[in-house]
Amino acid sequence: MIYTVTLNPSLDRTIHYPTVAWGAVNRATRSSLDLGGKGINISVALRQLGCESVMLGFAAGVFGRLLVEGLQDHGYRCEFVEIAGETRSNITLIEDDTGRVTKLNEAGPPVATRDMDALEERLCALLAPGDMVALAGSLPPDAPNDVYARLIDAAHRCGARAALDTSGPALSAGCGAAPDLVKPNLEEAETLVGRPIEADLVWALCAMREMGPRRVLLSLGKEGAVYADDSGCWLATPPAIAEVNNVGAGDAALAGAMCAWAGELSAEQMLRWAVAAGTATAQTDGTTFPGHKAIQRVYEQVLVEQLAD
Repeated sequence: MIYTVTLNPSLDRTIHYPTVAWGAVNRATRSSLDLGGKGINISVALRQLGCESVMLGFAAGVFGRLLVEGLQDHGYRCEFVEIAGETRSNITLIEDDTGRVTKLNEAGPPVATRDMDALEERLCALLAPGDMVALAGSLPPDAPNDVYARLIDAAHRCGARAALDTSGPALSAGCGAAPDLVKPNLEEAETLVGRPIEADLVWALCAMREMGPRRVLLSLGKEGAVYADDSGCWLATPPAIAEVNNVGAGDAALAGAMCAWAGELSAEQMLRWAVAAGTATAQTDGTTFPGHKAIQRVYEQVLVEQLAD
């Protein structure tokens, strides 16, 4: 089984206006509500690829109950830990006349030590040898930087594999716990290794693996991705597309990699599915994830080549 962990989920409202007049009454033309968070996105993308998962994380207050009930209504299995406070709500304001986008994000509820203990205990009660867990997203207020490192250690004690997708100090600390896979983007990777890396991707992959991760999937945006493990390094180049919306593309890429990994596919196939899922998502309007057939069509056009060490 694949488990996904979202420590700081959200209710994401997207509201459209012709233009926004600040300091005045504005009337929306349309709006939507999405259940957000990187781990949640990964679970949604996994389902589109035919892989089911179980969602974990923290849920707080009325918004937390709305989040969990909404996910359950869509048939997802949820094992969230209830904490004090209120799950955050984020607002995206879109001005249709100008195309300008304004994001208003809340911080989320603070997390106590007892909350982390409860989440770790619940995760360990669920995990079995051979399972996989995706740890993804930003940390909630008051959470220490080694939260993901702690959960990676817990997964390994249970005989499970752990994938990490975060940034900053949480990524650096998590790498020290030797996750089985990390998936940074270019900016996150450059922060991690402390220098620009676009011209020396193989060096960057090796440098990150020396920090602890056993596998590195480095997203290059519309240029594709590179991947490294004990068997070598590969570059995957996607077909040229008309990008519609790249929100969630990185989450879909990790889902594609994990689904292939769970199916014991080769490193090249794992990278190819990751790039196909991310690229197909960038072609999709709105906040939905593409289906398996759409991803398969892109998969057949992704080019993979091995890089010299």
